[in-house]
Amino acid sequence: MIVADTNLIIPLLIEHAQREKALQLFQTDADWHLPDWWQIELTNVLRNYHRAKLFTLEELTKIQRRASQLLPPANTHLVDLNTTLRIACEQNITAYDARFIALARNFSQKLITEDTRLRKACPDDTLSLTEALALFP
Repeated sequence: MIVADTNLIIPLLIEHAQREKALQLFQTDADWHLPDWWQIELTNVLRNYHRAKLFTLEELTKIQRRASQLLPPANTHLVDLNTTLRIACEQNITAYDARFIALARNFSQKLITEDTRLRKACPDDTLSLTEALALFP
């Protein structure tokens, strides 16, 4: 089981600096779990790509559809808002990031993320993609 940050989904779908590592992790363990609202975060990233004129709206729609197909609905989880608030305040992170930390803690897992600020704020709860790959023989 992998508790993944949204920033690991994008490299699975487009050319990206972390594509090979993300694909390797997904091929090693495709049982990825994310909190509810991950698709909203993904949609915002895709909107930023459109604003930067990197993709057309039609291309982004296809990318978003493929992202939804990668993760079955059972792998998207509700996260308690009180827990989210507590983590966000204690760790001084956004509520969006706190949802991922809460889910990882709920499953007694580390969140795999390429967000360096989040890893610095929550070092006991997170791993980089490289660190996660090192756990698999």
